[in-house]
Amino acid sequence: MKIDTYKKTITISITIIMLLLIVEIFLRIFVIKPWENISVEDPLIFETDLILGWKAKEGTYNFSPAHINGKKFNMSFKKNGERKNGNASINVKSEILIIGGSFTQGWGVNDNETFSSKLQKKYVNYKIYNFGQGGYGSVQSFLLLEEQISKIKFPKLVIYGLIQHHEYRNVAHASWLRILSQYSSRGHVYTPYGQIGVDNQLLLHPPIGYSSFPFREVSSVITLIEKVYMKLKSRKRIYIKLKSKKRKKQQTIVTKKTILKMKEISEKFGSNFILVNLDWAGSFKKENYENFFKKNEIKFVNCAVTINKKFTIPGDYHPNEKAHTHYKDCLVDYIDKQKLLQRT
Repeated sequence: MKIDTYKKTITISITIIMLLLIVEIFLRIFVIKPWENISVEDPLIFETDLILGWKAKEGTYNFSPAHINGKKFNMSFKKNGERKNGNASINVKSEILIIGGSFTQGWGVNDNETFSSKLQKKYVNYKIYNFGQGGYGSVQSFLLLEEQISKIKFPKLVIYGLIQHHEYRNVAHASWLRILSQYSSRGHVYTPYGQIGVDNQLLLHPPIGYSSFPFREVSSVITLIEKVYMKLKSRKRIYIKLKSKKRKKQQTIVTKKTILKMKEISEKFGSNFILVNLDWAGSFKKENYENFFKKNEIKFVNCAVTINKKFTIPGDYHPNEKAHTHYKDCLVDYIDKQKLLQRT
């Protein structure tokens, strides 16, 4: 009897192992590969921040081009994480604080080629701070603004550079967390995010990251289970009055409410808040952003360019110097027409 039980156990175990092997082979061929971190040779320019997730660290860094037709570029950061812009004149009248993601930071172009650096050359009597950070969305940009604006003596303007992907980042979508984890060698892994809670209030949560299951590097099955788990986890429901929504479905309202917070804190410190659209196509109007801005008296300007070879870095989606010149010209035109700064 014991022998029969032993044989049955062995048979079941072998069957399970064979099924798992078949599933593993199938997944590898048709669905998903085992987990693999993406190795990059770029310098490590970010350091961990308990509130923001990550922030650029002090230093000057040189980068090789992403494409054979590209060019080398440098990025320089001060101790507080801001990118260097060049110097204002001795007689500084006021200051301008710029926040956003990598489009604002100027990933892929030299320090003197970013639109913030070009604005500094135009408005020499205003000290301009470029606090754009690669990978940031609206939530991180707001938290950084909240951290830095109180340290600025007399800011005249706060400019936020918006791109469409910020919505995706603002709710810590599972796929975004996965990308951050895969590129963890760059120094950004954990990100804060927003949700809408009871009474339609914006809730800001501390940084979270992508789960790491044992043996995911050797098994497609484990990698798939991990992926499904993260999707389910990111769909955690928060109730808004009588209506429940998944985190992904909240991304537009989270973004809008975060932008409102940017405006509120800017005005609290006597600053004009400007939202500049750097990369948002049809859905910018589809989601009624323009109507939302007008309703809430948010100053905004659409400076988006067509993302093509003319305006992007070879082998990269980020804007090149021509695009940054366009951003600068577009902002100058808006700022001067609205008389937000005294002409210099």
